[in-house]
Amino acid sequence: MVFADWKALFFVTLKTPKEAARHLLALDLPAQALWMALTLVSVVTSMVFAGLLQMAPMPAADMGELIRGTPAYDAPLIFALLQWARAVVSVFVLYWVGTVFGGQGRLSDVLAVMAWLQAVTFALMLGIAVLGVLMPFVSSLLILAMAVWWVWAVISALDVAHEFDSMVKSAAVLIVSIVGATVGLSIFLGVVASVFVGTT
Repeated sequence: MVFADWKALFFVTLKTPKEAARHLLALDLPAQALWMALTLVSVVTSMVFAGLLQMAPMPAADMGELIRGTPAYDAPLIFALLQWARAVVSVFVLYWVGTVFGGQGRLSDVLAVMAWLQAVTFALMLGIAVLGVLMPFVSSLLILAMAVWWVWAVISALDVAHEFDSMVKSAAVLIVSIVGATVGLSIFLGVVASVFVGTT
């Protein structure tokens, strides 16, 4: 696919995520390329977010100190690692939970749709960040709209990847997976903290 094809797929994803997911899976991209894409998007998204946080004016008093103590501000490389781990854990959890609910999709199918949706979300975040500088009053509304779209897009994509033909079942997979991924990421954070911070 050339750039024009990916651009067309981007706009299709915004309007009809199911159709975009079907088209993406039809490409049957190699798993290695998909894992590399997921890693690249996760790391780039994390570093851009950390950079924007560094450039943004800090709130006063306790809130500013709280932000300065976050990995995104204080340790951007660790933050990028955590975001990559979150993305990887999410793919596996969405696949496993989907199979429990009767899904027939492959791990590579879930990986493909989630990597692509993360790339689309990254592009939307950049657009919102630019508009936020020009028109700050609309950025909050756009962020809310993007959050609603993301939920709809993930549910639609999972419905295609797992061959459910049931948005309700796909929504259940997403809810259960969020809980599972949160637990898994908490364990990973504990391991990272023990290595880098010296806690248990």
